[in-house]
Amino acid sequence: MSTAVLIDCRPQAEYQLGHATGACSVPAQELFARLHELPKRTQTLQLCGKLEDLKLARAFLLERGYQLQDDLIWNEHFVQHLQTTGQWETGSQSKQCWQAALLLQRFVQELMPHYQIPTGRGLDLACGAGRDLIYLAQHGWQMTGVDWSADSLQRVQQLAVSQNLQITTLLRDLETEAMPLPEFDLGSFDLICVARYLHRPLFPLLEALLKPGGIIIYQTFMQGCEQTAMGRPRNPKFLLAPKELAEQFQGFDYLLDEIEILEDGRPVSAFIARKP
Repeated sequence: MSTAVLIDCRPQAEYQLGHATGACSVPAQELFARLHELPKRTQTLQLCGKLEDLKLARAFLLERGYQLQDDLIWNEHFVQHLQTTGQWETGSQSKQCWQAALLLQRFVQELMPHYQIPTGRGLDLACGAGRDLIYLAQHGWQMTGVDWSADSLQRVQQLAVSQNLQITTLLRDLETEAMPLPEFDLGSFDLICVARYLHRPLFPLLEALLKPGGIIIYQTFMQGCEQTAMGRPRNPKFLLAPKELAEQFQGFDYLLDEIEILEDGRPVSAFIARKP
């Protein structure tokens, strides 16, 4: 098999009957709804499936800038090759191709053991399709995701099911409701994470919802994004100033307060702090 990520584009029922070892199952008809399950566009993909599935998937992915190797056509010859070379599997297991934000990986793999941070109840605000939320759930956190988009929350739940995880989702407009999260008492959460979202009036609520000793993880766009080739966001209301988070969460124990540069050149905050 190639070093490219192998995406099996056949329907799930066919995939379960037999597939290549290490394949990621994303049926061609579901690519739009499950695009968040694919790796970054810098990762080369190789598609596997029947001709009609390959045609649909290839057109969709090329249009979105993915690099594709030659397709693997699903036929009897290919099945025999998999079986004779020990690369044949049955069942619903599927390789996880997506990754959480590097900041979340750093938190779980480095900071949690270093600072002896136990798992607990977590909240992901503006969670989107939920990769960060699911990653934290995979590592023992009891996660709730909040977003204004019903489609996004449906993707979160689908991703959770694929990983055999149970999470909670809430459909909520965080910016227009006077009390956007009334179901939670103060000090309800051991961890709150926010990624690529900034609504400054929520800062006091985030602090109030954290338990003493709770962790805030905040990664969003900083001033300077408007000067990059991407050029957005450019509205100051969506851009953090240097050290703004440290000033907002004064008195917290700062575990990490850095600026990271995304692949597209935009600066983002890498802020992790613990409530006293």
